[in-house]
Amino acid sequence: MKLGAKPREIWNKSSELQKQYNRLNSQISRLMILDYAWKKVVADKEKFWKLVAVQKKSLQVEVKLSVARNELVTRRETIIKELNKYFSKPWIEKIEIVKNLGVTHE
Repeated sequence: MKLGAKPREIWNKSSELQKQYNRLNSQISRLMILDYAWKKVVADKEKFWKLVAVQKKSLQVEVKLSVARNELVTRRETIIKELNKYFSKPWIEKIEIVKNLGVTHE
C-alpha cells in the first residue's frame, strides 16, 4: 500500500482485525512446524533435498543429485505420511521436484 492510499479494507471492530491476524498467524505457525518436521523427517538427506516452497498442499523440493532424486521419488509417500503427523489435520498431499539444474547423472 502506498503512503496516503486508502486501505483495502476498513475494520469497524477489533474482532475483524483479529480474524485477519489469526489467519496469518496460523499460516506462519504451520510453516514453522513444517520447517521443523522437514528437518526431522529427512534428517541427513536435507543436504541433497532442499525444501524451496509450498503451494497449496504441495511441497516444492529442489534435488541436487540424480541418485537423491530417485530416493525422494521412492520415499515420497512415506515422507508425506511422516510430515502430516505433525499437524492436527493432514496438510501435505504431494511432493514435487523442481528446478533440477544442479542434477548430475552418475
